[in-house]
Amino acid sequence: MTPTTYHRASRYLHWAMAALIFYMVFLGWTLEDKDGGLFSRYQMHKSVGFLILALTVVRIGLRLAYKAPPEIEGPKWQMAAARLVHIGFYVLMIGLPLTGWALVSTAKVPVPTLWFGVVPIPHLPLSHDLNDVFHNLHGLFAKLIFYVLIPLHVGAAIMHHFIHRDDTVTRMLPGLDPKPAILKSALNYRWLLPLVIVIGAFVGATFLMRGAKPVAAPVVAEAEQSPDSSTEASAEISPESVVVADDASTSASQAASEESTALPTWVVNKSASYIRFATTFNGEGIRGGFGAYTADIVFDPQQLDKSSATVVIDLASVNSGDAMRDDSLTGADFFGVAQHPKATFKSTTFTKTGPDKYLAKGKLTLHGQTKPFNLPFTLKITGDTALMTATARLNRLDFGVGSGEWAATDAVPAEVSLDLKVSAKAK
Repeated sequence: MTPTTYHRASRYLHWAMAALIFYMVFLGWTLEDKDGGLFSRYQMHKSVGFLILALTVVRIGLRLAYKAPPEIEGPKWQMAAARLVHIGFYVLMIGLPLTGWALVSTAKVPVPTLWFGVVPIPHLPLSHDLNDVFHNLHGLFAKLIFYVLIPLHVGAAIMHHFIHRDDTVTRMLPGLDPKPAILKSALNYRWLLPLVIVIGAFVGATFLMRGAKPVAAPVVAEAEQSPDSSTEASAEISPESVVVADDASTSASQAASEESTALPTWVVNKSASYIRFATTFNGEGIRGGFGAYTADIVFDPQQLDKSSATVVIDLASVNSGDAMRDDSLTGADFFGVAQHPKATFKSTTFTKTGPDKYLAKGKLTLHGQTKPFNLPFTLKITGDTALMTATARLNRLDFGVGSGEWAATDAVPAEVSLDLKVSAKAK
């Protein structure tokens, strides 16, 4: 027998997917808000996208398994347009999630996807050079479905139900009066209630995510060095860490002023020194360091008022153990080395805070921003050899490091842990 309505499962899927698509449109708008819940909304956006992809495949299977009601007769152009819109929805409901998947897979920063926080979704084996292509394609598909297909589909349904008064809408909503008076039909739309509840729940959940205060992930600290470790052993860290190694080259200090000629200048042994940082990404520890830097140090514990230190770091030398992540760190969203290739810490004010303990008060220039920065450190001098160690915390957002979606702190915390070790000889 020829059916007069779509199969029940197809009808349920139709309205469920309509709610999900409208929710995705709303959620996409909120991705422009750079607040603390941005990362959570991105994860929800990806999860719902994969859900729509799965439901579309099920919907196609149901369409093949169960016979659809016959087309409503009308002008040929209207029937052709209806078929094109119908096909267009299927193409875009598959194309949007797939281009989104490709967009995530080709991003410079490999952000893992957990489907509703549980099931890991692997990245597609695609070149990162295609990221812009998939970004533009995904945006085009989103505009087509929202600004073209949805208005055409909804407008045609309204026209068929209220003007032509045929059975087009009742095939997807059995029980409606196929030839209603306009006011009576509007008042009898009790089927809108569950749809409003579904959309309202998603919208409410999104507002909650936007307003929720993110919990900053703990910063991973470096493991302490064993006191009996040799100089060479202390320079070795775990595979996730980065050893800032170089030839035993030295960096001669600039000529000091006549006042401080009596102060020793210190030449850094880079093979026994390092500048490291530690942070987290989605709770996973990330450690890195910088392989190229210069240190200009004139220091005497007995003449702190005449001491000075200037450290210049080549930010392009960052190494976090992942080349793709390093490309992102040097890019415009983070360090922006094209415009700001160096980070500089300069101090001319030192205070002794305890036995072998000091505080360097100075200014740090990073990402084009110069701000006061204090560095507490421990210094032990044995003969002509000095060993300085220091740990500190830096708020990356104070310097504008991490823009766009990375300005949120739910994926990458604002605070970054710094770990320094400098071994030097007096010149």
